[in-house]
Parts: sequence; structure tokens; C-alpha cells
Amino acid sequence: MSWIPVRMLNEIQYCERLYHIMHVQGLFEESADTVEGAAQHKRAETHLRKSKAAPEEMWGDAPFSLQLGDPVLGITGKLDAVCLEEGKQWIPVEGKHSASPEGGPMFTVGVYSLDGSAWPNDQIQLCAQGLLLRANGYESDYGYLYYRGNKKKVRIPFSQELIAATHACIQKAHQLREAEIPPPLQESKKCFRCSLNYVCMPDETNYMLGLSANIRKIVPSRPDGGVLYVTEQGAKLGRSGESLTITCRGEKIDEIPIKDLIHVSLMGHVQCSTQLLHTLMNCGVHVSYLTTHGTLTGIMTPPLSKNIRTRAKQFIKFQHAEIALGIARRVVYAKISNQRTMLRRNGSPDKAVLKELKELRDRAWEAPSLEIVRGIEGRAAQLYMQFFPTMLKHPVVDGMAIMNGRNRRPPKDPVNALLSLGYTLLSRDVYSACANVGLDPLFGFFHTMEPGRPALALDLMEPFRALIADSVAIRTLNTEELTLGDFYWGKDSCYLKKAGRQTYFAAYERRMNETLTHPQFGYKLSYRRMLELEARFLARYLDGELVEYTPLMTR
Repeated sequence: MSWIPVRMLNEIQYCERLYHIMHVQGLFEESADTVEGAAQHKRAETHLRKSKAAPEEMWGDAPFSLQLGDPVLGITGKLDAVCLEEGKQWIPVEGKHSASPEGGPMFTVGVYSLDGSAWPNDQIQLCAQGLLLRANGYESDYGYLYYRGNKKKVRIPFSQELIAATHACIQKAHQLREAEIPPPLQESKKCFRCSLNYVCMPDETNYMLGLSANIRKIVPSRPDGGVLYVTEQGAKLGRSGESLTITCRGEKIDEIPIKDLIHVSLMGHVQCSTQLLHTLMNCGVHVSYLTTHGTLTGIMTPPLSKNIRTRAKQFIKFQHAEIALGIARRVVYAKISNQRTMLRRNGSPDKAVLKELKELRDRAWEAPSLEIVRGIEGRAAQLYMQFFPTMLKHPVVDGMAIMNGRNRRPPKDPVNALLSLGYTLLSRDVYSACANVGLDPLFGFFHTMEPGRPALALDLMEPFRALIADSVAIRTLNTEELTLGDFYWGKDSCYLKKAGRQTYFAAYERRMNETLTHPQFGYKLSYRRMLELEARFLARYLDGELVEYTPLMTR
């Protein structure tokens, strides 16, 4: 029997789909609220008086918390605090970040009625802790819930009604471990309070399945945190409490709360302490390493333990020729469509070019093989890059063309230097999105698989190349935010200087945080959130919940 963490009983009573996402798929992600909640738990443990935790004659040094399990119930859990009252009663105490209910009528959970002074999911979690204490030989007839939101302490007796509801919840948890993901709730108010509504996407999923036409604005427009770029050579990153610190040559430069970060990008000779890396991995913050010229050398992520079932389907389905071809058609169709839109809006291409791009786009939709799709994509890219200079305000500066076709490894002109750096950052962000969803970034459906190549990340970024990386290059040059003085431009290579890199990183992050209206759902999301949604929709398609996968296309 697989053991169920007690904390997951809280989620299953709140929403069975939430439980499946968190426990079965392992898709829990840290947010500013969850990091702060964990910090509050830690502070509460630190300040707990040992004399109130447990009797010293039984435990020796009284523990701040207990880790208990019971093979009969099939549950395990960490009890944050245990008090001893009335001589022999072991009392679990559970702190909650939220506020308690106002204490009105009883709550109904299935056929059971629970106390109205505390949320039913919290009562079930606390009762499960009491059942663990009983299973290990200690009397426990009640517990306490402390709601930090309104600083209210609620005494919860472990009544027969509550115990029966807890047993039913445990049984349901074991059943769902072997089941497919439950359908999303329909127009439930719970979705607004759910910390993983942007993972679940209840209204969006129901809309795409044809079950509802109403899409509420539930998904947050942007992720909670931002990306930290460290480019100062010789800088050292460390940890101080719940913050990341940056020092250089013995002088402290900055201190940033870890809860405000989603990614740390280190460029060149920058050191990061082991203590900080452990904390970042525990908080789900990825760390990428780039050379001083902007080549991605590696990405450090937490262990790829999420969504193993979806990953298994990914390995099987992407090797199925018809499935891989179907997804590749849609991705290339979206990429060419976005390239054509970019040229129409910002450049002055020949009408014949726009016509050919449209024809290539439509041919991609009906292409009979992956090889033909790749050929169509290659021809469209050639046309697009040929007329890319028409989108530049000053394509020739001091008698020199700042773009001579598409070239790389290394780039040989300023435009290609910006495109290469932009594509590197975009592949990094898509790689992280795939890892967060639980997909394998290296196993794709369109790009050929080679050792070390993140094929899936490259596949999914195709429709976003023009929308993000190309757009940043065009904007920074046309507004003269970057000038030729920001580049090293030699005979065989061209790179951004230090100040130019910092300017470019800022421009790239501005673009990633810009919002656009989603063509299907009608509300605005940032580009970084869009990347995440694309990876999640692909995972849902692989799981069989969605009938098809449709990449983003701008109008």
C-alpha cells in the first residue's frame, strides 16, 4: 500500500482534482504565499516551548514536531506541534495561514456534519493527526487549529462523525491514486481561493471540452516572482535566512527574498553556495548557467519527480508517427502564422512573400510526413529572415548592414547576436516550463533528438520565437535602447558588451511580463504565463483530457 501524506487529506476534501494534481501528479509549486506559510511554520516550531511539546521522561529532549505513520490507515505525516494536556491527552496543534470561518451552521461533507467554527478540510487533516497519535499508542481526543488570518484558536473534538468523515476521506485518497485525473469543478467559488488554479485551469479545460462557455478570470496574469540575472564577474551568491545575498570582492551588493524568485540566471564566473542551491531547489527555483557570451551551458532543476504518468505517455506517443506529425503540423502552422503577422505589422515585405508564407502555412497543416513539415518550416524561416531587415528602422548604420542573413555559432552581426541570445533565453524558459509541468524537455516530437539537445523545449518555443525573441531585438534596436556601441563587432563574431547585456536582459524581462489577450479565453496573460500554459495544455493532451493541442497564434 502507498502511504498518503496527512496534509493531502486537506486537499482531497477541498477538491479531488487538486489532490490528484498535487499528490498523484506531484505538480505542487511554491508561490510567495506557500513560501511565507512554510516560514511561519518554521518560526512557530522554533518558538514552541519544549515543556509544551511532549513529556521529557517519554521522549528525552522534547521534539518540536513528530513524524508518524500507520500501515493500517496507510497515512503518514509530520505533526508540527504536539501539546500534553490533562495529564495524558496528546493534542495535535495545526497552524493555518488563512482566517477561520465566522462560526455559523454546521458544514456538510458527504453524509457527515462537521463543526462550523473551522473549515472541514482543516478538521479532517487535524483528526487524521489524532488518529496517527492513537495508532501509535497515545490518547488523543481533540486538537487545536490556529488561524493566523484572524488569530483565532479553535478546539476540535474528535467526534465519531468527524472520525468517520476522516476515514472516508482516507479511503477516497487511496482510490484516486490509481485513477485518472478527476474532471474540474464547474463554476465553483473554490477555484478563486485555490493556490493551484493556474495549474488546474478549470474553466479553460471545461471550455475546450465543450462543457461550458463561461470563462472566469481565475488564472493569475503573471507568476508570483521574477528572474534574477547576475552578470558581475567574481560575484558570489549565498543565503541569509530566507533571502538570497550577492557579494562581490567582499562587499555586499544586494539581498533578495527567495519567495520573490522563480529563476536565477548566472552568466560567466559567478559562484553560488551549496546552501543556497539546496534552498532554491527546495523552493522550485531553477538556476541556469550561461557563458559570458550568452551560451547556455546547463540548467539546475529539482529532481524530475513530477507527473511520471504523463512522462510515460510522452515517451510512447511522441514515437507514434501519426501523433508526432499531428502536433508538428500545428506547431509549424502557428510559427509561420506568427512570423507572417510580425512581418505584416512591422516590416515592408513583398506581397508575393506574404502570399507564399500563407501558402506554406496552409501546406504545413496538411503535410503527409515530418520530413515535409521540416522542409516547409525551413523555407518559411528562410523567407522570414530574408525580409527581417525590413522591420528595422536603421538596417544600415555607418555604411554597414547590421544584419546579413541568419548566422550563428558565433553570430556575426548585431541583429544575429540579439537573436541568438534571445533564443537562448527563450529555450531556457521553455525548458523550465516543461520541467515544472513534468514533461521531459529532451524528448520531443519535431526536432531530431541528439545528445544534450532539449528537443521538446525547442519544439514548443517555435511559435514564440517571433513573438518574444525577435520582438525584443527589433524593439531594442529601433528605439536605440541598444546601439552599435553596445557590441563587440569583429571580423568573425559579434557579441554584446557588459552594459549591453544588462540592457538586453531588462528588455527581455519586460517583454516576458507584457500581457496579451489569449485568443481562445479572452483575458490577458503575460508571455511567461503563456509559455507555462502551452506546456500544461500539451501535458493534458498527452493525458487524454484534451482532444487536441493548439499552439498560441496572435490575431
